[in-house]
Amino acid sequence: MIFDPPPWQPVHLTRDGAKLAHIEAGPLTPEGQPLLLINGWTGDHGIFTPQIRHFSKTRRVVAVDLRGHGASDAPEQDYTMAGFADDIAWQSRTLGLVKPVVIGHSLGGAVALELCGRHPDLAAGLVMIDTIVLPSPDAAGSPEIEGLLAGVGGPDYRAVVREMAWSIGCDYDHPARRQALFDTFILGPCLRTPQHVAYSALRNMIRHHDPVPAARACRIPMAYISADVPLVEAARDLELLRELCPQVVTAKTLLAGHFNTIEVAEQVNAMIERFLAVGLRSRGR
Repeated sequence: MIFDPPPWQPVHLTRDGAKLAHIEAGPLTPEGQPLLLINGWTGDHGIFTPQIRHFSKTRRVVAVDLRGHGASDAPEQDYTMAGFADDIAWQSRTLGLVKPVVIGHSLGGAVALELCGRHPDLAAGLVMIDTIVLPSPDAAGSPEIEGLLAGVGGPDYRAVVREMAWSIGCDYDHPARRQALFDTFILGPCLRTPQHVAYSALRNMIRHHDPVPAARACRIPMAYISADVPLVEAARDLELLRELCPQVVTAKTLLAGHFNTIEVAEQVNAMIERFLAVGLRSRGR
């Protein structure tokens, strides 16, 4: 098989009656700051499999499954960016993570920004990977986004989520490699995420979440790594992010779709390595 599935077994911590899953890897005597990885919408920690394998050789790495995602419980409730962020802040404190570098993929990047804004003393740095961050009002209310939200709330939920995940994947790669990536890392978590979780999280991000206060409060070193996905690119405002967070540095993976953490892991790993080695020296604002 082209890809090996993630080998780690999730561990659970219980908060407010819900089991929150994470995996942990790394040496007993790690070097440098730990990494705290946050999955995206309808995903799980498997999206970071190459990063966990690479960075756990020298660092402590903790990768969470957001509430309602992966191996975490999915209670009937509202799923908000603030709620996700507070869960992860609690997990971080409970696990004794000291000044981690927080890395979020897709929606996980929006959660990471909210986390670092709401809990400004928690992290040493922040990396967002192909996140819809600071979307314009026009993008948030576009027919495409409204149609996606209606589809996720409708009877064909799983087909809609599957098609969405496929459409933003790696359209540059060999078809067999793209299919193997999708089958191994993307499809399973998408289909396992309950509809009430996916719909609530997407609705709250699009209609009710304001990321500006968190961005204004986030003063730590920050990086943004984008991918070649027109839909995501049209829905984010990196100029506004630079205005609110002048410490941000940006990069783009070459010829890779939304799941670039796996598609071109060597590019993403090199960018994160550079940020850890050089970017963290910045004092932010």
